[in-house]
Amino acid sequence: MTDPGNAPEPDPGAETRFDLGALEFDAVRELLAARLSTPLGRRAVDALAPLEDVERTRQILRSAEQLAACLRDDQEPPLSGVGEVRGWLEPFFAGEHALGARELAELGRLLRAARSCRTWLERRPQHADLVALGATMPQLDDLVSELELVVDVRGEVLSTASAKLGEIRREIDVAESGVRAEVQRFLAQPDVGRYLQSPEPSWRHGRPVFQVRQEFRDRVRGVLHDRSQSGATLFIEPSTVLEAANRLSDARAAENREIQVVLAHVAKGLRRCRAEIEHAVAALADFDLLGARARLIAGDGFAAPEIASDGRLRLCDARHPILVQSLGAAQIVPLDVALGDPHHVVVVTGPNTGGKTVVLKTIGLLSLMALCGVPVPAGPGTRIPAFDGVFADIGDEQAISQNLSTFSSHVRRIARCVTKATERSLVLLDELGAGTDPEEGGALGYAVLQHLERRRVRAVVTTHLGRLKEFAYQHTGAENGSMSFDGKTLRPQYRLVVGVPGCSHALDIAGQVGMPAELVDEARQLMGRPDAAVEEVVQRVQETRQEAEADRKRTAKLTRAAERTEQEARERLAELERRHLWLQEEADALVDEQLRRARAAIEKSCGVLRNAPKPYQDVAVELIEEIARVLADTSVHRRRMRFVGSLRKDDIVYVPRLARRCVVRKVDRAREVCTIDVGKLRMEVPFEDLSWVQPLNV
Repeated sequence: MTDPGNAPEPDPGAETRFDLGALEFDAVRELLAARLSTPLGRRAVDALAPLEDVERTRQILRSAEQLAACLRDDQEPPLSGVGEVRGWLEPFFAGEHALGARELAELGRLLRAARSCRTWLERRPQHADLVALGATMPQLDDLVSELELVVDVRGEVLSTASAKLGEIRREIDVAESGVRAEVQRFLAQPDVGRYLQSPEPSWRHGRPVFQVRQEFRDRVRGVLHDRSQSGATLFIEPSTVLEAANRLSDARAAENREIQVVLAHVAKGLRRCRAEIEHAVAALADFDLLGARARLIAGDGFAAPEIASDGRLRLCDARHPILVQSLGAAQIVPLDVALGDPHHVVVVTGPNTGGKTVVLKTIGLLSLMALCGVPVPAGPGTRIPAFDGVFADIGDEQAISQNLSTFSSHVRRIARCVTKATERSLVLLDELGAGTDPEEGGALGYAVLQHLERRRVRAVVTTHLGRLKEFAYQHTGAENGSMSFDGKTLRPQYRLVVGVPGCSHALDIAGQVGMPAELVDEARQLMGRPDAAVEEVVQRVQETRQEAEADRKRTAKLTRAAERTEQEARERLAELERRHLWLQEEADALVDEQLRRARAAIEKSCGVLRNAPKPYQDVAVELIEEIARVLADTSVHRRRMRFVGSLRKDDIVYVPRLARRCVVRKVDRAREVCTIDVGKLRMEVPFEDLSWVQPLNV
């Protein structure tokens, strides 16, 4: 018999590099599942896992942001009415399930939704990723149109499904009319109404029957179909109706046979379209999941983090999503933490119930969410690296079935973390070195930290061991962190402070929760003054750091306010400059128009004087030349000449005389004329007839 203590135990996490269970990722799945629009997305939620393709992850997060913008504008994607079809569709394609009319209607609704979603996405040109997503959805318009001829939304096979079915249903209509006529003739017979419980026929197995009292059985000839529980009422099909009912029954049987033929034919066609249908189902499931991601942004205030390639992690105003749902974001102290620049290992110390484990789980769970393309409850500036693994040892679970103690199970999980982690991984270790002799546990923990620091693994570790607090002072890649604690009120503040080791405050907390004061005092004396002095120094450093952090935040707030004011001033100046240019443009246009009118009026009058006798002819010529000299000296003319000087073939110019924009074909600067296309005509116009001002309504 094998000794269970020496038997090799399977590694429960060997199949994955991401510890989803330890970090309670199922809670994220439930968040998403609650925001789905259809049952189709549930399987996609359950299959959610970190993606290997970093660019794909970024694209999903961008698409979620764009879809969230649509949701904020009350633009809901057309996903309503879609059901989970894979329960019967997969065995149908495997040849293990016969297709039914209602299932066909369900598939039709899904394919119509896929078509509608594709159109909906393609009509969002301002959101490039959504348009691209729409282009990936299959086009099944022909299949949808074919299904709409076969079955209606209620799952009834239509008469348009086949010519024969339409003919049979016309026969059914005739047969039903015949049955009604025979029923009326039966009821019209003398004394028949006296024998019946009701003049209205009932139907048994598609046959018309009447409720006849038991004592009148011999008075009504026909086929007995059923009797009441008491035996007082008989259900009889009259003999006079039998032939008409047989014709109706035969027609309905023929209808059922033809419906089966139609469904078999449609099933054969669907199997030929298997790849496209499965593509549509998967696309809608993914789109539904994307909608759930977007609702986290639009409705819950989550944000799409940056997926970094340089290994530097930064969480800004981060909160644990489970706590956000249970307590509300306002009740949670936000977490700010950075890894990778310059330190990549943080050793967190502080009192029990201070929030150290929540810090670990927040860092780990938000990293997993980001790698799965799920928005996170964090603020702007949050960036999460494309980790190749997230390893965690959190909690005190014992592997009883494997005959392991608490310490042994911790060591096994830690061993897995340190052996599998790379410099692109994240490692989270809770209470490192605990569960055994503090001296040996501290030595083992120190060695683990050295290994992680040497291999440049991103790691956050919590501990109570004093020896591990010294680690960050002796290694440049590590930094201390502590959970802030109000020494006056003896209450944790649940805020991570990086750069200062924390105190356990065990004796203070013990006194607060009921330990006799004389025992606490005796413990302080046994601890010794040097250790107590160190605790006091650390406490003062923490208080000083808190004050400095408060000053930093006030300064940062003032700086942001100043930056906003400066930005507003720059925008105002730019707006004034744009307005100045616009006014100048408008003024130039007005002056140019007035000069054109004045020149046209003067040239018209002077044109008459050109043929007048001297000295009027000379005066007219001199006046025209003087006007030309005056106009040539104006800023409007100089601007026109600069504009004309820059003209090239195929440029667009505005011709005020024609009130239209025209294409330039040739510029003759020697003659100061420009050849332009006016519709299908080509003509020459002088430079003076061209304008750089192009009205908006042209």
